[in-house]
Amino acid sequence: MKDGRKEEYIYAGIPTYMGSEFIKENDIEKYDVVFLGVPCDYGASYRLGAKYAPRQLREYSFWDRVYGEELYDLDHNEYLKSNELKIADLGDVYVNPTNPKVNQNAITKKVYSIAKNSFPLVCGGDHSITYGSFRGFYKAMKERYPDYEIGLMHFDAHMDVEDKYLNMPDVWHGNVFRNLIEDGYLDGKNMYTIGPRGVVGREWFDYVQEKKINLFTANQIKDIGILNVINKIKEKNKDKKIKFYITFDIDCLDVSYIFGTGTPQCNGLTPYDCDEALRHLHELDIAGFDIVELNPKLDDSHTSFVIAEELLYHFLAFGLNKEKLK
Repeated sequence: MKDGRKEEYIYAGIPTYMGSEFIKENDIEKYDVVFLGVPCDYGASYRLGAKYAPRQLREYSFWDRVYGEELYDLDHNEYLKSNELKIADLGDVYVNPTNPKVNQNAITKKVYSIAKNSFPLVCGGDHSITYGSFRGFYKAMKERYPDYEIGLMHFDAHMDVEDKYLNMPDVWHGNVFRNLIEDGYLDGKNMYTIGPRGVVGREWFDYVQEKKINLFTANQIKDIGILNVINKIKEKNKDKKIKFYITFDIDCLDVSYIFGTGTPQCNGLTPYDCDEALRHLHELDIAGFDIVELNPKLDDSHTSFVIAEELLYHFLAFGLNKEKLK
């Protein structure tokens, strides 16, 4: 029990994120973290079903709380105290599945309304939702911190810098970062892509090189270790005023761990790699986060959601620097 509220069993009650209060926009400023669902998958080119993820993630978050608990970490043999966060759930963006431009504007508006007063925690949906979400985040950060740069940490099996494809929307899950760069919301040198692998089109790699995107492939991470990657990012930004947004595509993890995603790939990161990364971000100024490409239709066990929620819980409890939220 916390603040007089009785905790319910995981199978009971209305599944808001982490059992938090369901709020309207005029209450956002009262909370440290606000969860937002974006149930869409029209931007996916393969194996649809990500639109069902926000509801499923809420269900699997229901036994987690971030109340400043005293804890013991069996993996690192140390006592811990979690952050104490006031978390709320704003519900879902209303999605019109036949009008992607209207939806991107709706996502931008909602995330902006959160980011100007709180920390947006966004659940897609396919990765195209990051265009609207980052755009809303960018607008809010530039208003709140006009002398800050805006950076992006991008966990993914793919680089997502392709161009237009078949009859997909102008922004689809394969070109979201090319669009953010070309539209002036993101500078490639402030983007850190972690976990890509496999054989890709030469033009996509050349675009990454041209825009000076910082690329850490899955094999590089295996060679030097995920914490060395995080330390490199910290070192590069230690003297900069920069607000970071994290976009976490669940397919950055190896397919042997994550079945519930539309475009899985082998030779990926482990859950432990990702957990270590997300728990060691205190020195960076992280001000927004999305998780995308979860797909409950492709994983009957839903263990993909168990892993995803464990990562989010550890980020909120230990990786987020609460002092930098306001």
